[in-house]
Amino acid sequence: MNKNHYILKTYCDKIFLVGSGNFWYQKTESRNDKTLLYKIYSCVLFFTYGFMTVLEIMAAMMGDFPEDEKRDSVTFATSHTVVMIKFISIIKNKELLKTLNRKMMMICEAHEEQTLMDEMYRTVKINVVAYCVAVYGSATFYVFEGLRKFYNGSHFVTIVTYYPSNDDDTLAATIVRIATTLVLLMMLLTMIISVDTYTMAYLIMYKYKFITLRHYFKRLRENVDELVAAGKARLAAEKLAQGLVEGIKMHNELLSLSKDIDKAFGTVMALQLCQSSGSAVSLLLQIALSDQLTFTMGMKIFFFLAAMYLLLALFLCNAGEITYQASLLSDEIFYCGWHKCNSPVLSTQRNIRDIVLIAILRAQSPLVMKAFKMVELTYATFILVVRSTYSVFALFYAQNK
Repeated sequence: MNKNHYILKTYCDKIFLVGSGNFWYQKTESRNDKTLLYKIYSCVLFFTYGFMTVLEIMAAMMGDFPEDEKRDSVTFATSHTVVMIKFISIIKNKELLKTLNRKMMMICEAHEEQTLMDEMYRTVKINVVAYCVAVYGSATFYVFEGLRKFYNGSHFVTIVTYYPSNDDDTLAATIVRIATTLVLLMMLLTMIISVDTYTMAYLIMYKYKFITLRHYFKRLRENVDELVAAGKARLAAEKLAQGLVEGIKMHNELLSLSKDIDKAFGTVMALQLCQSSGSAVSLLLQIALSDQLTFTMGMKIFFFLAAMYLLLALFLCNAGEITYQASLLSDEIFYCGWHKCNSPVLSTQRNIRDIVLIAILRAQSPLVMKAFKMVELTYATFILVVRSTYSVFALFYAQNK
């Protein structure tokens, strides 16, 4: 089992467990999302998420709460609305993702190097762990802040919903507050597995597909050099022509894969771009303008910001790396050794030079991932978002100071 297969199969197993359905392209009895029991489980889970989000929106719009809880209600209402839209987007594209999983494993599979795949797996694992730490670090400090309020004579609260109200300290209200905290933790798990790190893992695997293709052309050149050095120019020309045709085929398959990735994950990345830039200003103002900022309150905001910006960085930087790796292909194709064996081997009209020219022209077409088919997902965009967020924050801070 190669690493792409292992990563995708593991994700599909975990996605199935958190109620989002079966995303694996092969039908198995162990992951049957058509059973009545699983449908009930999935519907109850997502209805609970949606109902809690509605209560958060009502709290943000109509609730009468202290200033800090009011700010939290706005933050959670905005963030969880975005999360629910992400859920809908991913589940709606389930059939497309099944096909995408199969394509992602098959393209370039015969030419993948074990060391490169091990590096890819480590990269995915490190990024997933870092994001999980940031997300659950924020959730942990929200719980600690709720406990701090409880021990200071108030009530325990993490998620601010329209019910219970601020002055409701009954047993039922306490049970609801504890229940919403548990729902939050489960919702975060579903978000991490089904949406955020799943998207991130796809971008990383796609990036390594281009690296694999670059290494393929490099090995092709080395093989051609060996044959030419051994005086087997005719055999070298045939091998080069066959290798170039196969390489062009893999490259075309990778380029077509980008369209499927955009359809499946484009909404997720676009929403994350909006959420990170918008919510960050509000959270930074909370830190700057709060007169009674406790350690736990500061840490929950810090981890919240860290999670949002880390995810945005993972999306934009990996998408930018895809563009960079794809741009390097034309050089690898050009130096494949065509000048050493430029003789017609396929037909009189089609020789190695023509094949190389077609491949280079195709590779020089820029591959750029976009959000809303307008905003380029690159390193530069990430820097622009960070700078713009700080500028807006500085403007509002100066006006409210």
